[in-house]
Amino acid sequence: MVNNHNQVSKKTINELWQRPRVLVFSVNVLLAWIVFFLATSGVSPFSTGAGIWLLAAIAYWLLVLITTPFFTPPKDSLATAISVVLLLVPIDFSGVLVFKSLLQSIQIVTIGISLAVALLALIAIFKQSGDKNSLLGKICYQLSDKLGKGEILFTPVVTISALGFYQENINWALLISGFWVLMVVLKPVELIVKIFIYFQELKNGEQKISETVGSVSRIDDPDIVRVVLTNGAKTWKNKKVHLIHLPNDEHALVLPLFIQMQGEEIIGTGLFSLTSEKPSFKTEAGGIYQYDRDGLATELINRLSGVSGDFEIVGLTVERSTIGNIRCQVVPGLELEKGMVMFANIRGKKVYYQILDAATGEESFKENPFGMHVVSAAQLGVYDPKNGFQKFPWLPDMNQPLFLVPENETPEQILEQNEFIIGKMPHTNFGVPIVLDDLIEYHSAVLGITGTGKTELVFDIVKNALDRGTKVFCVDFTGEYRPRLSTHNPEVVGLSTDQVKELESSLFAVETGNFGAKAERAALQKFLEKIKPEINAQVENFITDDKKRLGIFELAEITNTKATLRTTEMYLSAIMDWARENRKAKQILIVLEEAHTIIPEVYSSGFDADTQWIVGRIGQIALQGRKYGVGLLLVSQRTALVSKTILSQCNTYLTHSLVDKTSLEYLSGVYNSDHVQIIPNLGPREFLAHGKAVKSERPLVVRVDFDLEKLKASKALDRNINNGKQEITI
Repeated sequence: MVNNHNQVSKKTINELWQRPRVLVFSVNVLLAWIVFFLATSGVSPFSTGAGIWLLAAIAYWLLVLITTPFFTPPKDSLATAISVVLLLVPIDFSGVLVFKSLLQSIQIVTIGISLAVALLALIAIFKQSGDKNSLLGKICYQLSDKLGKGEILFTPVVTISALGFYQENINWALLISGFWVLMVVLKPVELIVKIFIYFQELKNGEQKISETVGSVSRIDDPDIVRVVLTNGAKTWKNKKVHLIHLPNDEHALVLPLFIQMQGEEIIGTGLFSLTSEKPSFKTEAGGIYQYDRDGLATELINRLSGVSGDFEIVGLTVERSTIGNIRCQVVPGLELEKGMVMFANIRGKKVYYQILDAATGEESFKENPFGMHVVSAAQLGVYDPKNGFQKFPWLPDMNQPLFLVPENETPEQILEQNEFIIGKMPHTNFGVPIVLDDLIEYHSAVLGITGTGKTELVFDIVKNALDRGTKVFCVDFTGEYRPRLSTHNPEVVGLSTDQVKELESSLFAVETGNFGAKAERAALQKFLEKIKPEINAQVENFITDDKKRLGIFELAEITNTKATLRTTEMYLSAIMDWARENRKAKQILIVLEEAHTIIPEVYSSGFDADTQWIVGRIGQIALQGRKYGVGLLLVSQRTALVSKTILSQCNTYLTHSLVDKTSLEYLSGVYNSDHVQIIPNLGPREFLAHGKAVKSERPLVVRVDFDLEKLKASKALDRNINNGKQEITI
């Protein structure tokens, strides 16, 4: 207990908090003014040189007691020197009768010393901001610190005032000089206050002052504190809360973020929040202390984020952030991935951002540049359970913290009957809803290279559409749809083997016949007219039979490209003719697998007029289909090979990984540059979702959870195809 009391005594006697300092300053000024009033019968110290000593005393106490936390060496010496010069220069010695030359000499010498101190302090300040190891800077610092003390520079001012302007009453001159020595050397008022506080601490049984782990270097907006760590940064770790005693005598809780070296100093950066909670130990202004208990870090994070939950701090918003895309300096040790979601509290709103990219960076210091990771994240907006993500019109403040959305957080989602989830945002429970009506009415495209999961995504869309009563007509070039969707009892439509052979033969005859091939064209047209009623009947039978929901038109047996295009056009035209006559009686989704084969980009690609006409006809279906309840779902590996006339009609894009330049250039008209850059880096089962059917005003990175049953079904299909079999049950 004795040791504890000694600790309290030592700290209390050496230092005062800000409020007791103000009290000591006020009492000192009052006592000095009483002495001045009794000596001169005057009120204002500005009237004659007799009041210079009082002004000097006030300036000294102001610098020593009030501004000490704000003027660190050598800035305090600079302030003292300037104050002394301002007090001495205006003194008029014309009324001084005795010691005039001596006092003028003291004035000149003191002004000279003060100017020298000011110059030394300025050199030290500039050298410290540049090279902290500068020998000149260190010498100037030491000289200005020693010579610039208030006790040294203000004493000549008091001496000049007392001896020069109280010559009619030498007793007052001696009394004022003695009063100055008493107040500067013994500091009786300050000593009395310290002793009073000391006994109050003993009475209250307060603990000893805790050992600091550092001191406050500077405070940045908003709520960022930089500290000089003195304990080797042993406690400055993630979620280890600290306490700082601010210069204004308030306390704040600090959450450590970063550590970097500056010269020989270890600088810590943290987020702080003011607290009314008083520590159980004594603290000093400017000090920082280890201060942690169970749950305190979570409480502080919730206070900083503005919402309740178990969140991780991702980092701080840094320069070159925009409304649509922000940059964030990442807290070291945090494991992040593209697609992860974080949020910031902006104007009381929880605004979400999705990580798209990351880069290394370097924060420039005079010494020991600090390496860091900076993530780039696109704004998703404010989340609404019914409407999804809605754009937010502003961005976080500079240095504002961002928080990671935890995987165990399950947001509320309100889905209508025609809406379904196609995947989740990576490492979250945010399901991404698709509006089926918009997917069909405004046409859609699923893009991606082989092996990215686009066909599995299409299967999910088809199944959800079937479950909601939509007629789905799949034009399948791969032969995968019938076995993979066998549980939905697909209706297989198409030409017979003999009809396919006859069509291919007729088309070949047109290509190789005499100039103009009039006879061959007539024969082809006659054949088409012959099979058209059968095609119309197949289509009508499929659409009107409520038991038949899934129709599959397989093209695997057709080897001629023109035959593929011609038959596809005839079946799609038959669907359109029925839809036109029975306006929106049925909702029909047409899936074009390997769309680059079915609707190729014919212009400037060597295709003849007939092929261009056929693709143009399919393009008309895309343009007019939405009027009659018919929508297209294009599936392709490359946008470069797909008809842009038809692709441009798609208002919803589900884009898996693509690497070819042409596709990325085309998609730059669909997504902004930040999202286009992430497309080549998308992994298996990951895609960008954007458009009319996606319940989000901005693009989303979506991931489909791994499904072992889907993998087994896909491998089983490969084995069956290799063995010459086609049927498989999922």
